[in-house]
Amino acid sequence: MTFRTIRFEEPEAGIGLITLNRPDRLNAINLDMLDDLHSLFDQLCEWDRVRVVIIVGEGRGFCSGADIKDARLRRDATALFSDAATHLVAIQKKYSERILEMRRLPQPIIAAVDGPAAGGGMCIALASDVILATPRANFIASFINIGLSGGELGTSYFLPRAVGRAKASEILLTGRTVSAEEAERIGLVSCLVKEGDLMDAAMEMARTMLTKSPMGLRLTKEALNQNLNAPSLEAAIELENRNQSMCCCTSEFMEAVASFAESEEK
Repeated sequence: MTFRTIRFEEPEAGIGLITLNRPDRLNAINLDMLDDLHSLFDQLCEWDRVRVVIIVGEGRGFCSGADIKDARLRRDATALFSDAATHLVAIQKKYSERILEMRRLPQPIIAAVDGPAAGGGMCIALASDVILATPRANFIASFINIGLSGGELGTSYFLPRAVGRAKASEILLTGRTVSAEEAERIGLVSCLVKEGDLMDAAMEMARTMLTKSPMGLRLTKEALNQNLNAPSLEAAIELENRNQSMCCCTSEFMEAVASFAESEEK
């Protein structure tokens, strides 16, 4: 597949690799990238052969956020920023819908962050299921620094759930830089890996996921998505019960049980 601003590869069976590919702009998100991601996400929803997705940035950064120098944006700025309703439909929703599409993908997403993940780049990382980072990584909710609300592209949803309300409030209200070490300590990232080992670590995690059943992976992501907002423990368990009963009737489960029982007998 050919895109203007991203690359998509399948480095191994079952693994899809998305590279944000605008290194001269620290992989800033322009309107072309939004279009490319939308096209790719649409197709990934239909591809059973891709079971885990990894997102990385080309060059010395993960993603620096929205590209304020986007040629398409600047060309039509007078119209696009003429009133809030126009901006909401033509710009804001285009950005935010990519975040929703990430969460709707059936595949688990691993964000491999090296260098800055600022603004929308931090949001892409937060919308992933697992975040791996190198010590060079940093995270900046930069919206408040340029006169915007700190709640953008899901930050006010994802961040408090990752690090707690008080810490999330401080990060979003100050727009300060969160180092990789702090990000790991407060639970913003899953783990730190050495520089140079990031892709190996992401691929190894993806391979581990691939050892699980396809339905198990998909239903685990679904349960995590839905039960973050479950109205009660009973509602959360009801969804889990449904998922487990579905999985218990698959050949993968039967084979795994038989293999476990055989190993116990040895």
